Amino acid sequence: MSGAYITDEAMQTVLERQCHRCAGCNAPLSSDATHFDLREPAICGGSHTLGNFEALCPFCHRNRMRRIREQFADMIGHKNK
Repeated sequence: MSGAYITDEAMQTVLERQCHRCAGCNAPLSSDATHFDLREPAICGGSHTLGNFEALCPFCHRNRMRRIREQFADMIGHKNK
C-alpha cells in the first residue's frame, strides 16, 4: 500500500472504514494491491482529507482513471472548439 498524499495511519483508517473492501465493487482488498484515491478528484475541487479518500481494487481504480481521463478529454475538447 502506498499513497503520495495519504499516511499509513490514514490508509489503515480508510481500510477499516470500508471493512477492507473495495469502494467500487465490494471485493476484499489485499494489502499489496490496494489503490487509495480521492472520491472527488482534486482537479474538481476535492480535498486531500481523510473523508475524501477511498480504497479501490486495481480493476475499479483503472476504470475510474479511464472515466476521469475521458471526462476531462471531453471538457478540453469542448473548450478548444
